[in-house]
Amino acid sequence: MDKKAHRTLGVLVATAALTLAAAATPAAAAPSSTVDMVTPVSDTGETINPAVLAERIDETTVQATRPTARRGADGTDRVPAAQIEGETEPGEIGVSSIIGTDNRYQTTPADWWPASSTVQITRTSGGVTRGHCTGWMIGADTLITAGHCVYPRNGTAWYPRNEFTVWPGRDGSSTPYGSCSVASLHSVAGWVNSFTNGYDYGAMKLNCTVGNSTGTFGFMWTSASQNGTSTYNRGYSGDKAFGTQWASSDQIRVTQSTELFYLHDTVGGNSGGPVYTYSVTDCGPCAVAVHAHGLHGSGAPNNNHNSGPRITEPVFNNFIYWRDL
Repeated sequence: MDKKAHRTLGVLVATAALTLAAAATPAAAAPSSTVDMVTPVSDTGETINPAVLAERIDETTVQATRPTARRGADGTDRVPAAQIEGETEPGEIGVSSIIGTDNRYQTTPADWWPASSTVQITRTSGGVTRGHCTGWMIGADTLITAGHCVYPRNGTAWYPRNEFTVWPGRDGSSTPYGSCSVASLHSVAGWVNSFTNGYDYGAMKLNCTVGNSTGTFGFMWTSASQNGTSTYNRGYSGDKAFGTQWASSDQIRVTQSTELFYLHDTVGGNSGGPVYTYSVTDCGPCAVAVHAHGLHGSGAPNNNHNSGPRITEPVFNNFIYWRDL
């Protein structure tokens, strides 16, 4: 599917890192509605013109990476989770959507790849720590999650980044990769300005390089229908024991321009988790969507499928931009 099959990803990354750094400029976190919906924005004010990314990035797939670093050599906090146990987030973060029989299964232990690359995001507010969302590593210090996990729906400001802690590969009180604090929050104009479901995705940059220890997910985009693609979803379900990771298998049922629909069972806390496949050559566990929504609305497919933003070309480009910041 590569536009230029002869170019290697290594050359792409080296070129993109130089050109994106030169093109990035500071801007307001929530630019005006005239800005392209896919324009990346952040709580630090940094952004870039999507046209620059489209011109510089010509790949369709980023390959997953296996763990390469020794645990504990990545700047993570090694405080035992049992000392900072929490509770699940109230219902406003995510929607409980078990469709028919609950087909989720627990992943325990969760220190094998790519369960290790799946991250519980907790938030401490008012002295209480709760499960907030799920994320997934795409680089040494970068995770992807839902937009509403970093900027609340119908909100007017980013969540305070210092309230977040991330726990890769967590399995209850077992935290084999420790935890990290968050350096910056990222999303797109289509979410922070208009809260449009197809743009409900974002990222967190971390104050550690734990992705080297956990490994990463790959990700890809295609303009073709993805109906029938076998998929998996992972996340930290809020209705289960705190900090336990759960997964399910299904397939893409409906393909739309900016969203994919499926029957993966999800609840609050699963928001931001990867919807991924093994059917893409040379990609490994390869994400095709970011889970974000349960059943909603009065018409199909929204009222009978769970869904998330599809990884389109602009989404793919934003992931690379965030990873390389």
